[in-house]
Amino acid sequence: MKTNRPATLAILLMLPLLAVSADAAGDRDVLIGSVLARASEKQADLEAAAGRGAGETLSVLAGADVLPVPCATPLLRALLQSNASVASQGALTAVTERPALEGERVALTDDGGFAVHYPATPRSSGLLSIDRDRNGNPDLVDRVSEALSAARSLIVSRLGLPAPRPDGGRLDIYLGDVGHGVEGYAVPSRPAAAPFVVLDAGLSADRVVPATLHQVAHLSLLSLAERAPLWWDEASAAFLALMGGGDLRAHEAAFRARLQSPGRGLAADGLMLMEGSLLWPLFLAESAGDPSVVRLAWEEMPSVGNDPLVAIDEVLRRLGRSLADAHREFAAWNLFTGERDDGQHYSIGRSLPAAGLAAAGPETPFHLEPAGPLEPLGAAAFRIPGDGRRGSMDLEIAAEGGRPAADLLIFYRGGPSQPLLVPVVFEAAGTGRISVPSGDVRETWIVLRNDALPGAGGEARFELRGSADPYAPYDLASFAASGSEISILLDWTTASERDLAGWNIYRSETPSGPFTRLNSVAVPAVGDSVSDTGYIFVDDFVRPGRRYYYLLEGLTRPGLPQRSQVVSARLPASR
Repeated sequence: MKTNRPATLAILLMLPLLAVSADAAGDRDVLIGSVLARASEKQADLEAAAGRGAGETLSVLAGADVLPVPCATPLLRALLQSNASVASQGALTAVTERPALEGERVALTDDGGFAVHYPATPRSSGLLSIDRDRNGNPDLVDRVSEALSAARSLIVSRLGLPAPRPDGGRLDIYLGDVGHGVEGYAVPSRPAAAPFVVLDAGLSADRVVPATLHQVAHLSLLSLAERAPLWWDEASAAFLALMGGGDLRAHEAAFRARLQSPGRGLAADGLMLMEGSLLWPLFLAESAGDPSVVRLAWEEMPSVGNDPLVAIDEVLRRLGRSLADAHREFAAWNLFTGERDDGQHYSIGRSLPAAGLAAAGPETPFHLEPAGPLEPLGAAAFRIPGDGRRGSMDLEIAAEGGRPAADLLIFYRGGPSQPLLVPVVFEAAGTGRISVPSGDVRETWIVLRNDALPGAGGEARFELRGSADPYAPYDLASFAASGSEISILLDWTTASERDLAGWNIYRSETPSGPFTRLNSVAVPAVGDSVSDTGYIFVDDFVRPGRRYYYLLEGLTRPGLPQRSQVVSARLPASR
């Protein structure tokens, strides 16, 4: 499978390699559903936390002193969309009201589009307490102002997204003490209330640009579709921040949670999974060769009920693709990460954690099941190493629920570095079967998918069974080459054939190759036979006195090859 890797996001190639930890990052995730349940259960704790500010309130809601992700916008939006009982406890007010800053001062950006609010006497040390250039503004204010200009340049001027305040008004940015691992959050427009952004006053110098850009991106996107699903909003904002030169290392845990969580769908409600899903817009942009595909999907959303997946399908169909095509490619792209990066998929593939690829085989028979069901638009993969034995690996995949689909990625010894992509066809009963000639196979990856859409299909459960057949796809009883005066005759006999479609004949002038195919059209095979079947092929394009080497390639109906041993023959020298 070969895909073109565009240069659109080439800036990301300069990012450093991530150190991959063996820890299960997803274990530290915070689920939105749990947050909303906790909001109704911990009334007293929330009332107390609300008096201590937004950071403390978010910490109590998350059930963690330090949030696993730096952006709290999904939590805030979840509160805004929840029932009124939360607001009555003061939690909603604590995270949606404009911060009260001691001795508040305001600095306008050069373009007048942003007003940066900051305290005259900051509580914490850091960039907010330093003014190295003595211009009267703390260094943090200067850096945030520069980041805001960069955000406008990328989001509005370059990518064509709307300004964070479509009404043309000035956007307020508040620098306050949030803490608890939160770098910032965006409060979208509400009735009679303009949007604003809160950034943590303790931001380090290297986090100012990505944190600022991320929150401005939220407001720009939500001005297009204010009811956008939380996961798509967060994934898109993180993608835009990364495009702007964000710190790839800051996403390491989120990437790992996404890539090493087999079966979790795109619409999962975990905060880390939402952030890690920035791989989806990144994939859409790189596979299309144009990041504007993400903007087009957001612009399409209001006309399709704010469903990003339906919107993406509409946009992709204009490009000759579909959501189903994209999800299939996405599941495969995610396997070419970390040490498996082949330079043909994500431009940052080498810097990503390696995706989960569970081992199976080569011992047969084997029986495997994914650790859990696959959620809608979820995928899981297994790797079967080749053992060099002739014959076929027979695979049976049984599926129940959802919309099951599966692909094989087959890597051949001595062949092209890119694998052969082979779909597995499922019967109406939910079973897919395929036989893979294994003699020349280095390894096979089996990708299981649930192509159902969230809300339109349930989970899918899979079982995978493998067995070996040493006599498939053909049992070669004899194969010989003999020279005459002007040609070389090849004849071969099979003792049995199974699912065999045809033959190719290859020739070389050395026993180790390279071999060149002689026939332009495959020699038809019997297909399925348990009795002897004979074949003859005449090679007329030979020169006297030379020895030629031949091999056969049997092709199964799905187009998978199995090569024979090499035989040779020599024409007599001319007199």
